Amino acid sequence: MNEGPAGRRPSGGPARIPGNDAYKTETSTMHFHQAPKWAAAAALAGAASLCHAAYPDKPIRLVVPFAPGGTTDVVARQIAPTLQAVLGQPVIIDNRAGAGGIVATEYVAKAPPDGYTIIMTTNSHTANPAIYAKLPYDTKKDFVSVAMVADTPGLLVANAKFPPNNFKEFLEAARKAKPPLTYGTAGVGTFPHLTMELLKDRAGINLVHVPYKGAGPAMTDLLGGVYDVKVDAYATAAQHIKSGKLKVYAVTSLERIPQYPDLPTVAEMGYPGFESSFWMAILAPAGTPGNVVATLQKAFMTTLQDKRIVERLESSGVRPLPKPASAVDELIDRELKQWPPIVKKANISAE
Repeated sequence: MNEGPAGRRPSGGPARIPGNDAYKTETSTMHFHQAPKWAAAAALAGAASLCHAAYPDKPIRLVVPFAPGGTTDVVARQIAPTLQAVLGQPVIIDNRAGAGGIVATEYVAKAPPDGYTIIMTTNSHTANPAIYAKLPYDTKKDFVSVAMVADTPGLLVANAKFPPNNFKEFLEAARKAKPPLTYGTAGVGTFPHLTMELLKDRAGINLVHVPYKGAGPAMTDLLGGVYDVKVDAYATAAQHIKSGKLKVYAVTSLERIPQYPDLPTVAEMGYPGFESSFWMAILAPAGTPGNVVATLQKAFMTTLQDKRIVERLESSGVRPLPKPASAVDELIDRELKQWPPIVKKANISAE
């Protein structure tokens, strides 16, 4: 307690009038009745402060909605060591593949909203509501956005022996072809599938979908000339472009990519606003405390600006996107409006 000079009352305290018993009784009674209120308020403030300071105090589970080895899994494992150094707690990668990401997303939606179970979600989060008649969670209400992580643009590629040599020639060929040209994907409802259907809609062309059970078989048959074109991630297609086995027509992101600075975007080629990239973002269960979300957001943004992480991701054709929760919200809102008409027109549904 800070006291004043000797012989004086404590600074700010009420002056005591000698012999005034009424004062003594009144003030003592007042202090007695108010003490529980003060104690309760102090306890609440202390608890709030402790909660804020304590997070995180145990390992954090980062759920990946796909099997090990895919782009999302690779990115999660690349950033995990730096992320856990920033947070001061282990970050455990938990792969929960199944139903186009629904299995993992439901798991996180129903997890305790304490910041210890989060998900690295992807385009499937916004596409699934249009593809599946019913989901075991609400895409918007059951989650809170934390941060953007990264994206990897799609490349429109073709077998090297396919006649068109650029995007314009490809469109001309697609409009004239009888029977229609074909495009392959890793399966129904995947990012390449939706991107090609978006291109068909915007460009007014007709292409026949050839779905495969996985990206590997789809690429094998493209290299073999079984079908005509494919949207693929840079990380997968780059080696085949470099070897001369594939030719590349355009990039599906809104901006050109540093790996191919002369390669035009689809938007530049007469389709303003065309954008479709395979993105990754962090979501937490709805109800996660604001201070916890803020801690996670700061940790991810710090991690994604680390030079070693940037170099590691970019070397794989992945672009780090250290952006806040608001950017995730905007992206999700935009795609929730974008995909339903495309899915309906293409008659895409879960099999």
